[in-house]
Amino acid sequence: MRNCFWLILALLIVNTQPAYADGEIPLAMSNDTFLSPPVTSLLYSSSTLVADNDDPFSDEPEFFDDSSDYFDDSEYDEENSAVAVTDPLEGWNRMWFSINDWLYIDVGKPAHAAYRIVVPTFARETLDNVVINWFGMPRRFINAILQAKFALAGIEFSRFVVNTAFGFGGMIDIAKDLKPVIPHTGEKEDLGQTFGTWGIPAGPYLVLPFFGASNFRDTAGLIGGAFLPPSLDPVYLNYALFAGAQFNTLDKRITVYEDIVGTAIEPYIALRNAYSQLRTAQIEN
Repeated sequence: MRNCFWLILALLIVNTQPAYADGEIPLAMSNDTFLSPPVTSLLYSSSTLVADNDDPFSDEPEFFDDSSDYFDDSEYDEENSAVAVTDPLEGWNRMWFSINDWLYIDVGKPAHAAYRIVVPTFARETLDNVVINWFGMPRRFINAILQAKFALAGIEFSRFVVNTAFGFGGMIDIAKDLKPVIPHTGEKEDLGQTFGTWGIPAGPYLVLPFFGASNFRDTAGLIGGAFLPPSLDPVYLNYALFAGAQFNTLDKRITVYEDIVGTAIEPYIALRNAYSQLRTAQIEN
């Protein structure tokens, strides 16, 4: 009986020794401190990786290597430089931007809402067609010729003939429903675009009282355009006609204006860049 007791005790002691799957006792549990640690698949793979490569990540892509900047924003700088505008008169421009914005939204918008109630849509469209046909076409035709856009000049002249002959003197835009041999994409050439086509630089950005965004080149074009035929006498009547035509279609312009400045963090900068991009595109078309 005593021998059986000692045999059972010995078996219990042996079974309580932790061991790996290969039957070896861990180094920490062994009396022999010189035993090497058990070789497992995880330890082997890790030790091999460290032994073969001093830097475990040397074969990985060098995302933060100084020679390759993955956060290079030069393309954005190039894009921003394309719309960079010289603005030495920013104080003046911001003042008139604020005044024009107030006139545009707080005065012009409600006034035009009342104007739409009094003047029906047909009358507004008729007035717009007459101004475009009789006062706009000759100037667009001349500027198309000056820019060597002869096909566009021919389209302008053809539209004038059709609308004048069959549209009750230009009151109805008959030509817009016709399919010309050369499609008309709606370009409206002006003297400022002509100057740009000739290579004259835009010059500093300029906000004109009541007229809004412009630059030195387009301001010169605006002044010079008043003297192109047909020109009213005295000349200031041309600007009165221009202002009336702009007010007649103010609802369309307010929609575009609010889309640009309404959600912008910096409305002044947004409008300035939008104007620069628009004029560049119009000159390069």
